[in-house]
Amino acid sequence: MQNVHIDQLDDLDPERDLRTDRGDLHGLAHSLIEEGVLTPLTVIPGEGGRFTIYAGHRRRAALRLAAELLTGDPGEFDLTAEQAQARAETLTSEVPCYVRADLAGRDTLAQLAENGERKSLAPAERMRGLQLAISDGYDDRTISRAGGFKTGDVRAARRLDAMPEAARTAVDTGQLDLDQLGELAEFADDEKAVKRILRSSGSQVRFAIAEERQKRQRGEAAEKLKAEATVAGHKVVRKPQDLGYTSREEQFGYLAHPDGTTLTPETDAHTDGHVVFVDTGHYAAPNLVHMCQVPDEHGHTRLRHTSYRSPAEIAAREAEDRAREERRIKMDAAREVRAKFLRTLIGSQKAAAKHTDLLTTIAARWPRQLCDGERHRFAATLLPAEPDTWTPARAQQHAVARAILGADKAAEETHGWCDYPAMLWWWDTLTSLGYERGEAEDHHVAQLQRGREEEERQRAEDAAEDAAAQAAEDAAAETAEIADHLAHDENGQPEPQTEPTDDEQTVEIDTGVDGQDAEQNGDEQNGDEQNGDQDTTAAEAAA
Repeated sequence: MQNVHIDQLDDLDPERDLRTDRGDLHGLAHSLIEEGVLTPLTVIPGEGGRFTIYAGHRRRAALRLAAELLTGDPGEFDLTAEQAQARAETLTSEVPCYVRADLAGRDTLAQLAENGERKSLAPAERMRGLQLAISDGYDDRTISRAGGFKTGDVRAARRLDAMPEAARTAVDTGQLDLDQLGELAEFADDEKAVKRILRSSGSQVRFAIAEERQKRQRGEAAEKLKAEATVAGHKVVRKPQDLGYTSREEQFGYLAHPDGTTLTPETDAHTDGHVVFVDTGHYAAPNLVHMCQVPDEHGHTRLRHTSYRSPAEIAAREAEDRAREERRIKMDAAREVRAKFLRTLIGSQKAAAKHTDLLTTIAARWPRQLCDGERHRFAATLLPAEPDTWTPARAQQHAVARAILGADKAAEETHGWCDYPAMLWWWDTLTSLGYERGEAEDHHVAQLQRGREEEERQRAEDAAEDAAAQAAEDAAAETAEIADHLAHDENGQPEPQTEPTDDEQTVEIDTGVDGQDAEQNGDEQNGDEQNGDQDTTAAEAAA
């Protein structure tokens, strides 16, 4: 060991210096003032009596700071100015150093191995040192021993040059440690996968690596399935977008032949229009899916509901939409024509007085329609304004107008519940009054008639079901009544149990006594005989 003046010490070439951050030096400077340099610096001798620091840059910087602190405020350390100056000169002029000529060219290994008062290298700094040691030509074992690395980590670092730029940047910034780098090496040929993995950080990196590994394994399995399907003679295609929802294609399991049999890979895989795709869109292993590209053209029936519509269905729907729009336009025009006709019915008190029978019918049969008159499309122009003074004629006109407009509005309803009898009655009434319906109105009335027929059919079915249920209930009740009657006599009392006849008793005795019962009967007979003998003896003694 040799004491060297601080001004004789040179920093290592910045390109070779692993430390990029000296950290906070004040704590170390105070320690040096109190204790001195406990761990010497490691230096390499150079020309002209100068030395290059291999390990100890931070301590050299802390020594300079200690000298400044001593001369700047001696009282902080309970020293006089002279004492502080002397202490500062001692610290800077007698810096203990290990002079290691044998370490020349081994600066990287020295920095990795040096410790003690030295601030630990950050992971990114250690990684940089590892890469420098590799570039200096040291073997894995030497680097592992000097820096305390695992041999596998050194091998992983050697592969860093082959990694994508994103991985090298992550190593330089410390986002990846050596263990993670070793796992990431398997994705060296997939820059996109590396970028996806590096979106995570810290402990989440290993989960991202595991996820990408599964993706790669599933992709390899999918490619194997495609190759096998091609060899087997199948046409392999991409999975259709929105399969089972809006796509034209459909899987075998949801298609049937005209005879009702479901399509299967065994019987239909190689027929026209049938292809396969590899499904990887779920957590299970990739699997081969058979489907038909144009089921409608091959006469297949779809077995599940989807939102797909064939071109013919789309065309039919578009035609129906156009026809519906045309009818709407015609219906709007028909309302105006009909409004003029309604004005002839309610436009004056005299005209309204002729149709009080309509008011009576509507009020009696469909009173709710009286409230709908104000919501009629032409109520503003057809409904008489409320007068300042009501007269019987004005009240009558107003009431008739409300009833007629309410009935007319209800007769146009097409959504929700419809009162078919009321609606059809009004259209028939208009005809009887001399109104000639337009084409759109005829179509509307035809819809109402079909609706009434369907309602009557449904009502008849419900009545038939109710009758059948009632008949079954009556039959069950009748059966129960008969059973109950058979169990009781005509007075309502339970039928008495029939006593067995003498012949039945004899048969029962003859057939029911076993050997033990016969023996018991014999014993009872002997007992009776003994009792008789005892009675005779007692009589003789009394005589």
